[in-house]
Amino acid sequence: MDSLTQIVLGAACGEVVAGKKLGNRAMLWGAVGGTIPDLDVFASFFTDEIGATAFHRGFMHSFLFAALAPWVLAKLTEWFYGGNVYKQRGYKAGAMSLWLLFYLGAATGINFIPVLLGEGLNWYILIPTVLLGGWFAWKLWRDYWQRDLSLVEAPYSTWVALFFWSIFTHPILDCFTNWGTQVLQPFSNYRVQWSTVSVVDPVCTVPFLICLVVASRIARNNRLRATWNYAGLAWFCGYILIYTMWHKVTVNRALERSMQEKGIAYQRYQTNPSIFNNIVWTGLAEGDTAYYFGLYGFNDRRPGYNKISVIPKNHQLLSHIPEDDRAYTFLRWFSNGYYSVKPYHGDTLQVNDLRFGLLGDTLRGNNYVFPFLLFKNEKGEWDIKQNNRSKENMEASERSFSELWERVKGE
Repeated sequence: MDSLTQIVLGAACGEVVAGKKLGNRAMLWGAVGGTIPDLDVFASFFTDEIGATAFHRGFMHSFLFAALAPWVLAKLTEWFYGGNVYKQRGYKAGAMSLWLLFYLGAATGINFIPVLLGEGLNWYILIPTVLLGGWFAWKLWRDYWQRDLSLVEAPYSTWVALFFWSIFTHPILDCFTNWGTQVLQPFSNYRVQWSTVSVVDPVCTVPFLICLVVASRIARNNRLRATWNYAGLAWFCGYILIYTMWHKVTVNRALERSMQEKGIAYQRYQTNPSIFNNIVWTGLAEGDTAYYFGLYGFNDRRPGYNKISVIPKNHQLLSHIPEDDRAYTFLRWFSNGYYSVKPYHGDTLQVNDLRFGLLGDTLRGNNYVFPFLLFKNEKGEWDIKQNNRSKENMEASERSFSELWERVKGE
C-alpha cells in the first residue's frame, strides 16, 4: 500500500514489540522498518524502466529479506546507541533531514497518485499532508533537536524482533493489493496479489493513524497506551481481513452471475477495488478474443455489473515481436497475461495492463489506468515507458474521477 500506511503499520508493530522498553522510539524504529522495503524504488536511478518496475516489490519485499535484514539492522542499532551516536548534533541534523525527506517522499507519493491518474492536485489530500508535515517538523524540533535524549537500553533480541515484524508485515500488506508482491524472491518471481484493498484507502489508514498518534501521547507504562495501539491494529486488521474480503466474495459472485446472465464465455477473471475506496470495484473477465470489463458499486441503486465494456485483445499486433524479447516478456509477466494492445503512432503500440482496469465503465477517452508504450529505442531494441500521463488519458481521467466519486456516494 502507500508509504504512509506502511509507516503506520510498522510503527504499531514496533510499539507491540518494544513499546514498554523504548516508548516512542519503538514506534520510530518500527516506522523505519516499515519503510525499508519501499526503498527499492530508488532502483529507477540505476536501471531502466523495465528493470526498476520489475525490482519494485521484488527481493526487498521477500520473506528472505525479512528474515535476514533484522539481524543486520539490530546490530547497527546497538552500535548506534551504544556509542552515543544518537546524541551528537551532527547526527541529529542529518536524522531530522532524513525524516523530513522520508515524509516529503511519502506525502509526494500520496499526492502524486491523482496527478498520475490525470486528476491533478487534490486539495483534500494536499492540505492535510501539508498540515501534518508542519506538525511533524515542529515535533522533531521540539522533542528531538532541543531535548537531551535519554539513555536507550534494549537487548539485541528486542531489536531483531522489532525490525522483523515491521519489515515482515510490509510485504504481507502489499499482497492484499493488485500490484503483486514477489515474496518468494530470489527463488521465484511469482507475484502474490489478492486484490482486496486499494493501494490508497483513507478509510483504512486514517483511523489507524489516529489511534497510533493518541497512543504515542500516553506514558509507556500506562495500559491505555497499548489499548489505543491495539485498537488501531484491530480496526486495520478487521478492515483488511473481514470488510474487504467480504466485499471481494460479493463482487466475485456478482461478476460470475453477470457473465452467466449475459451468456459470455470466459476463461478466468479478476476483481479489484478502485482507487481510494472499497465501495466501487472493477471486474475483468477474459474470453478467447476479448476482455469484458465492468464496475460494481455497493452504493448503486441496482448493485451489479450492469454495464459491460468489450475490450478486444488484439494480441496479434505483437506477433512480429519474438516471444523471448525482454520488453515483451516483461509485459506478459507484469500484467499476469491481462493485457490488450492497440496501435499508437507509427510502429509504436500501446499495451494496456488491464489488472488496473479503466477509470470508468466505458472505453471512452482511452481511459486505461496503466498503459505502456512499446517502441523501438535508439539501439533498435523493443522498450517500454508508461503512458498514463498522456494528454488524452489525463482528459479522460478528469471526467472519470468525478464520475467515480459520484458512484462511491451512490449518486
